[in-house]
Amino acid sequence: MAYILGALPFSVWISQVFFQDDIRRHGSGNAGSTNMYRTFGVWAGLSTQLLDIAKGVLAAALPLLLVQYAPEQAPAWLPDYLTEAQLGCGLMAVLGHVYSFLAGFKGGKGVNTMLGMMISVTPQGSLVAVGTFIVMLLTFRMVSAGSMAAVLAFNLYEWGMHLGGYPQPLSLRIVGLLLLVLVVYTHRTNISRIRQGTERKVNLRGKKASA
Repeated sequence: MAYILGALPFSVWISQVFFQDDIRRHGSGNAGSTNMYRTFGVWAGLSTQLLDIAKGVLAAALPLLLVQYAPEQAPAWLPDYLTEAQLGCGLMAVLGHVYSFLAGFKGGKGVNTMLGMMISVTPQGSLVAVGTFIVMLLTFRMVSAGSMAAVLAFNLYEWGMHLGGYPQPLSLRIVGLLLLVLVVYTHRTNISRIRQGTERKVNLRGKKASA
């Protein structure tokens, strides 16, 4: 169920229903909120972003909802491994978003769904990630750099808290590292463009952004 939630290709559906087009034919070809912002405008991008975040929130909340509202249907082990189950469901949602069977296994890069997942599991770590993303975006105007920095900051926060005497679940730290590897992999073409100085920048001041 978590994978199916993650696989819902909201960007593709929004572009098809409201613009009679397919977002994958434009810009980077990526079925994500950044390409939606650039191609169809603020409301299309914002709608996509909020829906993709919601997928991650709901997917990671599935085990918690099962324990709270249908405990007789929950496996006996679930209450003792609730965090691990939430992380597993959240990770499946991220994979569903990146490799959506409803979009020919060509989805987005998973950052918004990752954020939704972590909002469900660790709100504090999510705030660190969002804060880092905003600072990076305002500084460098590159969504890709902000996204990768945000996931890196999340990992540094979780490991730092653990090493500083505030134990964090091992499963959370391991999944954080897996998400870091995944986000770097899905942004590999962006990394290449950053190194070449050709990565597209976000228009933050109403002027034409540079390439």
